[in-house]
Amino acid sequence: MRYYTEIDAVEELESVDMTDGIMLTGEDCLMRTEDQRLLVQSLLLDPPQAENDERLRLLQHRQTILWLEKIEGCASMQLCIRLPDRPVDAFLPDTQAEAERLSGYMSRPVDCVTSQVRAARNLNPDLSCRGCRMMISNELLFRALVRAILAAVKERGIRKLSFLLPFVSECREVSYLKGIITGYASADGIETTIGIEIATPRAACIAGELAAQADAMVFNVEELVQLLYGMSRFDTRKVISCYLHENVFRHNPFVEFDEIGIGTLLMIALKQIRRVRPQMRLSAIGHCVLSEKGRKFCQDAGIDILIAQQHQFRAEHIPSSHNR
Repeated sequence: MRYYTEIDAVEELESVDMTDGIMLTGEDCLMRTEDQRLLVQSLLLDPPQAENDERLRLLQHRQTILWLEKIEGCASMQLCIRLPDRPVDAFLPDTQAEAERLSGYMSRPVDCVTSQVRAARNLNPDLSCRGCRMMISNELLFRALVRAILAAVKERGIRKLSFLLPFVSECREVSYLKGIITGYASADGIETTIGIEIATPRAACIAGELAAQADAMVFNVEELVQLLYGMSRFDTRKVISCYLHENVFRHNPFVEFDEIGIGTLLMIALKQIRRVRPQMRLSAIGHCVLSEKGRKFCQDAGIDILIAQQHQFRAEHIPSSHNR
C-alpha cells in the first residue's frame, strides 16, 4: 500500500513527513493573495468573452508564479495535480467589506456587485457548480489556469505530469476537459496522464465507461458517503453524535468504513473498471479508508494508493513511508 499526502497551501509542505507522493490541489493558488482573489472574482462575475482578455493574461502570469513556488518543494516526488474542486461560492466575496473592495477593483457600484454575487451563489453549493462543472462553466478561466500550471511545470524541468479531474458524473465532461489539457500539454512537450475522481454515485455506476478515457481512477470516499447518506460532513456532527449515542448508527460513516453502503458501491464500480482496464491504477481518498477496516477493504479490492491530509494519517497512526 502506498500513501499520498494531499496539500493545498504551500506552507503545508514543510510539515509533511516522508510520503510516497503528493497530490497538490489548486484552490490555494487561486485565492492566495488579495489581488489574486479580486482578479478571480471579477472573472467569475464578469466572464471574459475571448482568450485575449487582459485579465486572463494577468491571471496566467500570476498563477505561473504561484505554481512555480508550489511545485518547487515537491518536484522530486511523485506528483499529481487535482484541479479545483470547491464550489464557485467559495471564491465569491463573503462580507460587505469584501464586496466593497471588489466594487473598487471592478469600478462598479457596490450594490451592483452585491447583486451579482447574490445571483452567482448556489442554493446548495456542494451539489451545484463545483469541480469539473465550474471549470466547464468558466472555460476561459480554466484554460488560463491549465496554461499557467504547464508553464510552471515546464520551467521546473518536469516532463510528465498527472492531472485529476474532480466531481465527474458524465463521460463528456472528461472528454471536454481532457481535450483542453492534452492539447496545451502536447504543445509544451509535456506528457500528461489523466485521472478521474469518482465522487458521485452516478460516476460509480458508469465507472467502466469513465475508465476507458482515464489513466487512473480515484475514489473520493468522503464525497460518496455524503451523497449516499444525504449528510454533509460539515454540518451533521450533532446528528451523528446523537445517532451514535442512541445506537441508531453503530459508527460514524465519515470515520469508519461502511462496508454495506460504500463497500457495495465501490465493488460495483471496480467490477466495471476491471472489465475494461484490468491494470488500471486505483486510489482512494477520505478519512474512513485509513481506518483498519477501510485499509483492508482497499487492499483486498486492489486499491493500492490511499490519499489523505497529513493530520488524518497521524490520527490513524499511519507510519511514514520510510517506516513502512
